[in-house]
Amino acid sequence: MNHRHFCDVTGHWWECSGAAQRLADTEPSVCTCHSCRAPLEQGDHSRCKNLVELVACPEHRDEQLRRREEAEKEFERRAAEFGFEDKWARMKALPDGPGKHALAEEIVEWLFR
Repeated sequence: MNHRHFCDVTGHWWECSGAAQRLADTEPSVCTCHSCRAPLEQGDHSRCKNLVELVACPEHRDEQLRRREEAEKEFERRAAEFGFEDKWARMKALPDGPGKHALAEEIVEWLFR
């Protein structure tokens, strides 16, 4: 009994036979129902409130990993430019108060730019 995932790389549905390789994994893992936590290939999940899982299909996994690597490099570049490491260390060392809150706000603003 197959189930479907949505490939978040190119935006298409794909059929899964029970195990999929998620972004952080090196090997495929069993697909489980998000409602009852049982494997999707076991039992009847028609009454479960399942959401569609976004998982890159096997054909687009390499593209997903390439995009992730590019995004991580861009984040590292931006973090160095912003001075994230120093600001984070300073913020953690400050006692609670206006200075700490202002620095935390600056970091959060930067993160969401």
